[in-house]
Amino acid sequence: MKHESLNKLSIWRFLTVSGGPGYLLLAYPVIYALISRRREFDEVATVDTSATIQIILAVLSFTVAVYVFAKNRTHRRLLLNTPMKWLLLYAVWGGITMIWSVHLSMTAYRAFENIAYLSLITAVISRLYRMIGIEGMIDWILKYAVFTIFTGLLRRAMQFDLSIFSLETLFLEQMNSTPYFFLALLLPVGWMVKSFILPISIFSLSNTAYAGFATGILAFGRGNKWLKILLIVISFGILFSVSYWGPQSFLQSTIFYGQQGVGMEYTTGRYQLFELAYNEFLEKPFIGYGFVAGETFIINKVLLASIGTHNGLLSALLGTGAIGAFFFVMFFWGILRKTNSDLLPPKLRAVFLATAILITVHTMGNPGIGTRVYGTWIPAVIIFSMISMAHLHFKRLSSNENNLGYT
Repeated sequence: MKHESLNKLSIWRFLTVSGGPGYLLLAYPVIYALISRRREFDEVATVDTSATIQIILAVLSFTVAVYVFAKNRTHRRLLLNTPMKWLLLYAVWGGITMIWSVHLSMTAYRAFENIAYLSLITAVISRLYRMIGIEGMIDWILKYAVFTIFTGLLRRAMQFDLSIFSLETLFLEQMNSTPYFFLALLLPVGWMVKSFILPISIFSLSNTAYAGFATGILAFGRGNKWLKILLIVISFGILFSVSYWGPQSFLQSTIFYGQQGVGMEYTTGRYQLFELAYNEFLEKPFIGYGFVAGETFIINKVLLASIGTHNGLLSALLGTGAIGAFFFVMFFWGILRKTNSDLLPPKLRAVFLATAILITVHTMGNPGIGTRVYGTWIPAVIIFSMISMAHLHFKRLSSNENNLGYT
């Protein structure tokens, strides 16, 4: 293993170090940018050329990942001995729900897609860990984030006929940037990563992302002394702002920026989505209506402009019932516990915990984990796989020290 430091990967090393699994993961956003198109609701289950290419890519990803899984013990440990196993169980249960799904083929494919890309991403992470170590792995992941931002800009420019480097297209890339916000902010990852991820995240005008930033800052209390001091300074600044301008004005200038007021009713229609999804879940609470297909058809039946709940937990409840939601909750609980572990060094613990909190909040207000591979799904799974791999690494180091009689 050749350990790489943060911000040390060359472009060539970035493109080649992840091997076969990494080539597929790098190809995914490029192919998606070239073939994606806007679909009407009555086309969501249509298998056209674009859908066929996506199916082929998912099958290739699954095949390569299974090969790596069979050959690589690190990959097996990452997928089966960390919280990632709960996400795998969730996807497998999602596949089982095709038996009673409102649309069998949609549920079957979307569950397979989840399993394929979860397996591929964990294969990539395990290889990066073996080839370039923890810091090299983090560096690769943040460069991959910038790479997906570029391909996203290309996709939006082609799909919506926008200028590729306009502010409008840049700020639309919040799904590919905001999950990485604290990693880019707090780690020495270089100007290129910071100059893309931080401005796009800050100026994204995403109320969900802003809520994630606000809650993620609390994790600074688990960091080194400088992060703890920063948390105290930010806390005093917030208290002063709230006392000076009042809670209503402060919230409307931050988390609810751009909205007409403060409250769930000012969440760009999400409140109506959440209420509808919860009421429909109560009609079939244990097994749901079918992974992805359930929320797609039930939500659109009432709210024609939407095909999803924009909330991972409600997607789980509606599509896979309480059984699937159990796996979903266990996954996030496991990730949050790992990021708060004393096995992690303080400089990483605070960053990882802040990131996990941010993604958890993001998942409750945007498409991501819990539904199809879309929105923040890939960034979130990449980051959570990285965190799980890092925890395995530091757990092994701790075990070796204890075996040698160290404290």
